[in-house]
Amino acid sequence: MKKKDKTNQAAEPVNEQELPVTEAEAEAPETAVAEGEEVHEASAEEWQAALELAVKQRDELKDSLLRAQADFQNFKRRNQTARSDGYNDGVREAIAAMLPAIDNLERAIDAAEKTDDESAKALAEGVRMTLNTLMESLKRFGFEEVPALGEVFDPEKHNAVMREVGDEPGKVLEVFQKGYRVKDKIIRYAMVKVSTESE
Repeated sequence: MKKKDKTNQAAEPVNEQELPVTEAEAEAPETAVAEGEEVHEASAEEWQAALELAVKQRDELKDSLLRAQADFQNFKRRNQTARSDGYNDGVREAIAAMLPAIDNLERAIDAAEKTDDESAKALAEGVRMTLNTLMESLKRFGFEEVPALGEVFDPEKHNAVMREVGDEPGKVLEVFQKGYRVKDKIIRYAMVKVSTESE
């Protein structure tokens, strides 16, 4: 008995009605307009109202964006100012801590210049060079001495610890301790003696 040749068998026709329906196809909404159903066309007034609403929403979003940008710019400026202030405060504190050393170097120079010892004077010259180098370095940060001797007394710059009758009332007659500032802020007031009127 001959075996049937499977390769020569004709494919049986598939009945489309028997194909399974997928869940997505079963749940898909009907998009076609039902027969006899009327299609509503928007009127000119409805289109105008929709356009006005869209323009209003656009303007509100634009305003929100502009406000957000302005707030961010203000935040950046405040942050930069805070960073700058913090840096400057740190510089002032560091230099203020060095003032006693500067005072001592100046006292050493004054004491050496009042002696007749040549070796002391030579040492004083070396100390002066060191002090000048230090002062020049600090000047790069806005450090400078507050003018006092011969100046009109200014309570914003000077601290009067002594008064003496003089020909020019209000003038600074003597400086006991130099005052300094960094940029626009005083880090130490000048300790001075001020001239006053006779009673």
